[in-house]
Amino acid sequence: MLHEFTINIPYKEVQEVTDLLNAAGIYNLYYESPIEIIKVQNGYGYEEKEDQNVELKIYASDLEVENLPESYYPLLETTLSISREEIKYTTHDETNWEQSYEFEDIDLGNGWVIKYPNSEKQYIDKNVLKFDPLAAFGTGLHETTQGCLRMILDKDLTGKSVLDLGTGSGMLAIAASLKGASQVVAVDYEEVARELYHNAELNNLTNDLQVVQADLITGDYTIDENYDLILINIGANETMSIIEKHDLLKNSDHFFISGLVEWHIDELINVFTKGGFLIKDKSQTNEWVSIHFKREDPK
Repeated sequence: MLHEFTINIPYKEVQEVTDLLNAAGIYNLYYESPIEIIKVQNGYGYEEKEDQNVELKIYASDLEVENLPESYYPLLETTLSISREEIKYTTHDETNWEQSYEFEDIDLGNGWVIKYPNSEKQYIDKNVLKFDPLAAFGTGLHETTQGCLRMILDKDLTGKSVLDLGTGSGMLAIAASLKGASQVVAVDYEEVARELYHNAELNNLTNDLQVVQADLITGDYTIDENYDLILINIGANETMSIIEKHDLLKNSDHFFISGLVEWHIDELINVFTKGGFLIKDKSQTNEWVSIHFKREDPK
């Protein structure tokens, strides 16, 4: 059994309360920061609302602590100088506590469907990209991912080499592999090899698929080889930083760039234009833009 104790506190006191609970040997804590989503130059950001209260949830398991909930009440009361009436209490079945998200399959509208592990649907007249998000970023739900996916899946990449920068869970790398790419190098700041190779196996891929963990902006990793196609789906500012650090435009004649918002693409377009590229294709869903840049005079 999982026991949940909830207290209501000012957001600005969260760190102080957390420190007190940690000092008392209580570490399983959870709260949601009170934030307001705001539009910023490179997409969306947020502001924390420090004047609001939050519900701080404290968890304890029968497997680790004896005599719950009674053993926790006096501990919380003494540590935080609160009364029992200020503590809300409930329980959860621990075997069902780890929620598994069931995604709905996504029809990309171009003959391809993203099919998730929980789906039992059969697709007779469509191509299927099987995908299990696991823990990494990139479920395929966001407009930026879908926009870049459509560009990839509409191309014949047979025998091509592809570099996927900021691969996340690897959906774009998997798509490029399904479209025939013979070599795909997927790079991310996080350790995502488990996710990517898992999804490669789901799709029975046998091409040369390499996963590299590296910091593309401040790390020592360098991009030395040339590729038939380079994919970047992380935002305009980060894309421009990567291009500048690695002098990246020399490494390919084709770039699929996504993760862009319509009010912050002019500078990026200018970078590619000065580098001798044209806009070969451009798509937009809501405010999110994906662009295929092609070198005007390929090497």
